[in-house]
Amino acid sequence: MRLTVLLLFLAAISACAPFPELRAGGPEGVTPPPLLPIDELLAQAAAPTPDPGPALVARAARLKARAAAIAVTPAP
Repeated sequence: MRLTVLLLFLAAISACAPFPELRAGGPEGVTPPPLLPIDELLAQAAAPTPDPGPALVARAARLKARAAAIAVTPAP
């Protein structure tokens, strides 16, 4: 019972804490970056990486062929 009363008291006290003021501009002297059209942002972005799918499929085929060759090789 005492614990419940203590927790309620702490919750009530913390609700009375002052809320920090929010500044719209952020830190002093810092301005937010300008908004740009999406076309300009895409032009600045790095070129997309090629699809790794075909290379992975080819590598998997080579590994399967190698495993099959090892499987048919008799042990010394």
